[in-house]
Amino acid sequence: MIRTGHPYLLRAVLALGITVLSFAACKKDKNDGPGTSAEKKERLLKDSVYLYTKFVYLWEDALPTTFDTRSYSKAEDVLDALMLYKKDASGQPVDRYSFLDRTGAVSEEIQEGLAGDFGFDVRYYAGDDLRIKFVQPGSPAGDAGLARSWRILSINGNSNISQTALEKANYKALFDALAGSSITLGLQKPDNSTTTVTLQRKQYTINPVLFSKVYPLSNGKKVGYFVFNSFIAISTGSRTPTQAKARIDEVMNSFQTAGVSDIIVDLRYNGGGSVGTAEYLTDLLAPASANGKLMYSYNMNKNLAADKDFQKGFAPVYINKKGSLNPNNIYFITTRGTASASELLINNLRPYVPVQLIGEARTYGKPVGFFGIPIFDTDLYAVSFETLNSRGEGRYYAGIEADRTQRDDLLESFGSAGEDCLAQALYHAETGRFLTQPAATVSSAGGATSARASVLLNTALDMRGNKDMFKFRVPIKRLP
Repeated sequence: MIRTGHPYLLRAVLALGITVLSFAACKKDKNDGPGTSAEKKERLLKDSVYLYTKFVYLWEDALPTTFDTRSYSKAEDVLDALMLYKKDASGQPVDRYSFLDRTGAVSEEIQEGLAGDFGFDVRYYAGDDLRIKFVQPGSPAGDAGLARSWRILSINGNSNISQTALEKANYKALFDALAGSSITLGLQKPDNSTTTVTLQRKQYTINPVLFSKVYPLSNGKKVGYFVFNSFIAISTGSRTPTQAKARIDEVMNSFQTAGVSDIIVDLRYNGGGSVGTAEYLTDLLAPASANGKLMYSYNMNKNLAADKDFQKGFAPVYINKKGSLNPNNIYFITTRGTASASELLINNLRPYVPVQLIGEARTYGKPVGFFGIPIFDTDLYAVSFETLNSRGEGRYYAGIEADRTQRDDLLESFGSAGEDCLAQALYHAETGRFLTQPAATVSSAGGATSARASVLLNTALDMRGNKDMFKFRVPIKRLP
């Protein structure tokens, strides 16, 4: 017998009487229509995507109760069509987030902390100036000695990589090169010397903390700064602590030992990850006075809210203070690529400690998340919950607004006191105000492309890969 998806969810879906064209195909092995086994499997997947989305979707009331999945060629097309139903006040689709994972990348990257790529990523500093924005230690790029701020002169022999040149083909060449199995880069170092490096994609363990340091200030304060790049799970499926947790603990312990009073969390390229890791960091960074108080609560659709099993998995979360850090102020360095679990962390802390955001005008805007529903060898991630902090604040679909707008300074390495965003945070920690010189805009200094085009492209580069806001270990009962 073919079984699709989660059996408990399937039973709940059928109990609601939701219908789909020829859903009988989900329940029998034979006589389920013409075609190869792969074609039949895809039909079942398309049916299941609609049925499970209709049951768990945060905006299920906007979806039709009958849906013709067979008019779409593949399951991704079904999900894309469903995502169009919920509109905002301007008539635009709200859901920019739901997706299908056919490769298990979410499980590998977020739950297991494994990546299979080159270990670096890029951003445009100007219209014709593409820079390495970070490098993962232990990755192919890390092993080759690449570093943040290096300028990319060519990719796979092509030196015409300005935004204007690549825009003609919708930047496809750039994204394809970054997703390839190998890549050759022509590079210019900060000392203006040049080199050419060829990298092969490989698997390595992700380190979520790319840099950390304690800065003593002239007023006697000590400020702890760390670059947190991904909300990797802090424990495995068997609840064994991960290397990510060990790295977080190492940094927090160093801040405690140093006696820091203010903390700077650099989330500028952090697109999110595990909800559990956001909760853990909230417990570490919240002041002692917040212990036992509400961290955040969930908003779900009527199906999940009425189900006792989901009620257990989505109960309100309370702060369980960990460690001895008791920050007076927390500064977050952000960009339009700061999303999801990163925004959850910021929103969790705002009711309990003074928070300042420094960076691009707004974060990405993703106050929602999902849990995986396995269907054959594919996982469905349909938006299933919305989070609200202890003051009932959330729904920041347009992003969280920065307190100080500042351009991402790609010319400086992480931790450089001359890096614009870090300099603003340190100055505010010392004086209680930001530097008075005009904040740099995010426009392309080359003048070839507009400021908005630069922001949109850089946001797309920042959001590459599976990050988002995932809730694992949802306690759902299974059928015998």
